[in-house]
Amino acid sequence: MKASEIFAFVAGAAAATGITLLFTTEKGKNLRDELKKNLTKEEIDKLIEKLKRQREEAPTEAEMAEEDVFEEDNQE
Repeated sequence: MKASEIFAFVAGAAAATGITLLFTTEKGKNLRDELKKNLTKEEIDKLIEKLKRQREEAPTEAEMAEEDVFEEDNQE
């Protein structure tokens, strides 16, 4: 298993855990309420935009596949 595959799995698991926590549990309701108290709408919008930019800058699956090919070539 390649490092990029492990990273993708861990990132997906973390995202799924965070989404589940925020939207399905009583603790998630408490977290949402605390966020509303501590962050303004503008700050939340900035945070969302930052996350979108980071996602756009993340490598695509095709780019990651190219890295895997280069790793395999270097191992031979």
